[in-house]
Amino acid sequence: MTRKVYLASVGTRSGKSVLSLGLAMNYPGKVGFYKPFRESLVVKDGQPMDQDAILMASVLQLPAAEKLSPFVYDMYDPIPIDRIVEGYNEVNEGKEFMIVEGSRDLANGYSCGISSFDIAKAVDAPIVLVSSTTQQSLETAFLFKEICEKRGLELKGVVINRCNGTREREFLESKGMTVIGGIPDIPQISTFHVIEITEMIPSKVLAGRSGLSNIVEDVLVGAMSPQVAMRYMRRSKQKAVITGGDRTEIMLAALSTNTSCIVVTGGITPSRMVTSRAEEIGVPIIMTEEDTLTVVEALEHLIARINPDDKEKIELITRGIRKGLDLDLIW
Repeated sequence: MTRKVYLASVGTRSGKSVLSLGLAMNYPGKVGFYKPFRESLVVKDGQPMDQDAILMASVLQLPAAEKLSPFVYDMYDPIPIDRIVEGYNEVNEGKEFMIVEGSRDLANGYSCGISSFDIAKAVDAPIVLVSSTTQQSLETAFLFKEICEKRGLELKGVVINRCNGTREREFLESKGMTVIGGIPDIPQISTFHVIEITEMIPSKVLAGRSGLSNIVEDVLVGAMSPQVAMRYMRRSKQKAVITGGDRTEIMLAALSTNTSCIVVTGGITPSRMVTSRAEEIGVPIIMTEEDTLTVVEALEHLIARINPDDKEKIELITRGIRKGLDLDLIW
């Protein structure tokens, strides 16, 4: 009989993708993956697919990434639970361990009978809940546990993301919650390269093309005064600064600190002074017609993305999950 686990999360960017990958890479047998609803979409072979499904199809050498995440959630036109189970059964065949990944919000599908609780029950999978260390997330974990108990679902326990201490674990365990372990904070997995920005949003590089391989560790929006901006920029290393093309002082301030690139929004071409300086020091100036909010959201996806070709990042995640979790409890 196939072993299985349903991974639920208390909210966005809780670490579910990292946990899925880490479990898959550590299991000593044939692993399958299923994420009913596509969320973080990327275009591959001309069609939108879920980036987690693409990642897992690649690292696990599974065919047809579109079958690993086949549906889009629409509250007004929901997918029947039977079709979700059919999709699961289609990719389950021949697997020794199945990872089912839930939506980024535990409330998704609740009104339509296709929430994480409903799907876990339908595929008969015990649940592991992934939580961040914020107080709201930890409070939500207890709400989740209560719903599982009322519905007769098996909650194996909680995995705490970016957990470098014992405070959260001791708090949860003191109130009767099983803690499976913690995903350690691995700063390297939250970085990306400047060239990935140009692949994510429609844009053109105005200067500093030699720096497209620069690593981005932080993202700052230059919407404040130059004096305030300079204080923040000095504290932040290897950053992408997002600002309007008319904010010359902001861009010059960025170029005087450790900046990986500047993303100019609104299609406004920056001054010659800015582009000349950027070209001189190898800091890419990337101009896009998109607005600032759209660019920020795109970069947040990059921060959360794990590239299937990034062997070093995948190995860091594999070791982190092996070290931080009681894997026997999950298996």
